[in-house]
Amino acid sequence: MNLPAITQSKAPAADLTPDEERAALKREVAKLKEINRALMKHVEHSLDLQGNAYHLFQAAVLLDRMVKERTRELEQALEAVASSNRELNEAVVVGLTAQNRLRDAIDSISEGFAIFDPKDRLILCNQRFMDFWPNPSIDIRSGITFEELITRAQKDGSIATPDDVAPEQWIADRLQQRDVARSSGSGRWVYALSNGRWIQVNDRLSLEGGIASIYTDITDIKDAERQERERALAERSLHLQATLESMSIGVAVFDKDQRLVTANRRYGELLELPASLTTPGATLHSFQRFNDQREVSELGTASLLVTANASTPAEVSVNGRWFAIKRDPMPDGGFVISYAEITERRMVEEALHDTEERIRLFANAMPTMMSYVDIEEHYQFVNRAYRTTYGRNGKRILGRELKAVLGEVEYGMRKPYIDRALRGSTVVFDTQLPSPDGEPRFGLATYVPHRGARGQVVGFFVLIQDITERRRSERILEAAKEELERRVYERTASLQQLNETLLSEVVERRRIAAELQKSKVEAERANLSKTQFLADASHDLLQPLNAARLFVSAMQDQSLPEGLPPMIGKVDQALSNVEDILNILLDISKLDAGKVAVSMRRVPLTAVMSSLRDEVAPLAERGGIELRFMPSSLSVNTDVRLLRRLLQNFLTNACRYTPSGRILFGARRRGGHVELQVADTGIGIPKDSLDEIFQEFQRLTDLGGGKKGYGLGLSIVRRISRLLNHPVQVRSEVGKGSVFSVLVPIATEASELMEVPAPEPVSNAAVDKINALIVENEPDVLEGMANLLGTWGCNYLAAPNQAQALAAVEQSGTLPDILLVDYHLDNNVLGTDVIAAIRRQLGAEIPAVVITADRSAEVQHVIQEMPAATLLPKPIKPARLRALVASVRR
Repeated sequence: MNLPAITQSKAPAADLTPDEERAALKREVAKLKEINRALMKHVEHSLDLQGNAYHLFQAAVLLDRMVKERTRELEQALEAVASSNRELNEAVVVGLTAQNRLRDAIDSISEGFAIFDPKDRLILCNQRFMDFWPNPSIDIRSGITFEELITRAQKDGSIATPDDVAPEQWIADRLQQRDVARSSGSGRWVYALSNGRWIQVNDRLSLEGGIASIYTDITDIKDAERQERERALAERSLHLQATLESMSIGVAVFDKDQRLVTANRRYGELLELPASLTTPGATLHSFQRFNDQREVSELGTASLLVTANASTPAEVSVNGRWFAIKRDPMPDGGFVISYAEITERRMVEEALHDTEERIRLFANAMPTMMSYVDIEEHYQFVNRAYRTTYGRNGKRILGRELKAVLGEVEYGMRKPYIDRALRGSTVVFDTQLPSPDGEPRFGLATYVPHRGARGQVVGFFVLIQDITERRRSERILEAAKEELERRVYERTASLQQLNETLLSEVVERRRIAAELQKSKVEAERANLSKTQFLADASHDLLQPLNAARLFVSAMQDQSLPEGLPPMIGKVDQALSNVEDILNILLDISKLDAGKVAVSMRRVPLTAVMSSLRDEVAPLAERGGIELRFMPSSLSVNTDVRLLRRLLQNFLTNACRYTPSGRILFGARRRGGHVELQVADTGIGIPKDSLDEIFQEFQRLTDLGGGKKGYGLGLSIVRRISRLLNHPVQVRSEVGKGSVFSVLVPIATEASELMEVPAPEPVSNAAVDKINALIVENEPDVLEGMANLLGTWGCNYLAAPNQAQALAAVEQSGTLPDILLVDYHLDNNVLGTDVIAAIRRQLGAEIPAVVITADRSAEVQHVIQEMPAATLLPKPIKPARLRALVASVRR
């Protein structure tokens, strides 16, 4: 019997969900029922057709067996379904539990947390994340995309977008950062909310391709960063202000609205501005108006117009003072203005210009041709004589090459000498000079190399003396010689006596030529020694003057015939005047050369003014002048030695030009300065001569009533004023008097106080029987000092050097009480070394006086370092010498 094929049912697939598995089992049961129904129908149909009972029975048995098997399989399937349902329910419970625990864990995070699927749709987030979006219009829910989320937040104003970034650009940048996070696995970005909070977002790629984002509130960190930036900015501002205050120039910073932002102290001091114009917020217009009102428009409107677009500082003159003004723009529209006083520099430039003009005038007045050629053989200087000779027809010389001016032939002849000069050798040679009339001219050329600061040759000086006349004389002499020799040979026999006469004439002329040559050599030697003479002038001039003063002082201490003392007094006064002039000229030369050392200290004015009053009082009393004194208890910052010299000139001039009346010497406080004044009721000075009196050798004796001076005192005052930066002022009216004053800065308490020593009183103490040893290499000075000590009753030994001095002491058998030793002795021996040797030989530290005309700081330092030694400058003042000799008894 043929039965329909029965398909084995398959077990549910292991990868089906529980609902799908139940549906599959139901379809399987329905299928089995349909098979069973078909089999029953088939059996019934077979019985109807064949009627075979046996076969029917077999079929029934087989069918029954198959139904049981199917039923058993169906029961097994149902049991499997029930087991799957139980496992499914357990899995659902576990899943819900895990989901609740995950949600609790996310909610417990202090930062905002959100998970997005691979399509950037929100799956899950915590409440902290929701708090970052307080506006309900955003409507945060599962399934919303990240792009939709930030777009809504941008539209409702929850996000603070930077002013220079469009909202659409900001959204595009955030989406790009999300793409970077997906590609790299992580990302970080920061943005600000409109309520002032700052959020940092950290994105992480999840396993399924989505993004897990953590939102952290970093507002506190941002606030700390802002505060740190503000603190750093404040520190930089303080550093900038400190830097400005340390600058020696005046600096002011204006903003774009032309209001003062900041200015240093020097700005107000230099321009003499009131506090209202140096306070932040002051307008540029008020600054201009203030300067215009005090008629100093060069520091106001005019100066700013000059420097508005200038890359270099503009230099302007205001009331005799020069300023360099520079204006620099700033990126924000503001600008910085700097003011630097350059008065001293301009004065130096003018002095250099005057010196250069004087040198040029001197060079042009010289008949010798002079020029200077640099290392590249270009002319840099020529005098008039050189220009007349080599620059005929208006041909330019300065800046041109030697070769172009001299020509090929002449240059070729001089080239060896030029090379030797550029190698550092001085060369002298004869050369032929250009001649406009065709007559040959000759010159004696000297090339002197010029060396730079490092010793390298940077050019050479050219000196050419026209020796045409000398050459002509030589040719004439040579021709005469030849003529004489010819005549001698022709007339040997008959004119022997005439030949001898002519020969003697030749010898005489040769002698004259030799003397001329010798005179020329001596003149050149004198010219070369001129510099050394000027260097030694101070010492050599003071030596005979010192000897003369000593002899005069010795004569004054002796009994003299009637009529001689007044004459000797006049000689002493004349020598004193010469000494004063030499000292003044030496002081001027030192001040002009910059060799005067300045020692700024805190000095009490009372001591300085009192000592000056005591010095001037006798002079005023002799002139019948009333001297009034108004001291000050303040201390000033100055060099006491130079300030005393300046005030001494004021006081002595007041006494000199005040025939009668009174002089007031006092001090007035002027802000941070003290104005020291000397006012007199003298003859006065015309207003048009107030500047003239500060020049050398200018005296106003034509007004009458004044005593003749040297005209150098106020010249020294001007130099000291510039050196100390103490401004000097003068006011005067003819017939009523004058007021000279100097402005000195008040010293701070922190500066070092300098004790002003009181002037040493002139000692009239007895010096008789004091044993003195004199060591002096100048015979006149040695004799003069010995005579002076002899008139005082001193016992003295005099010697020109150390050996003779020790021999004299040994022969006398008496130990000297004091040593009087010159500093510069013969053979470069120093007096300090002689003193040390004598003390060492005699075994005693004998008091010593070192006498010298050398007033350099080095010599003063050496003598100060020597124990029991005192410096006595030449020319020697007898009263000072007597006081030092008398001091050995005290």
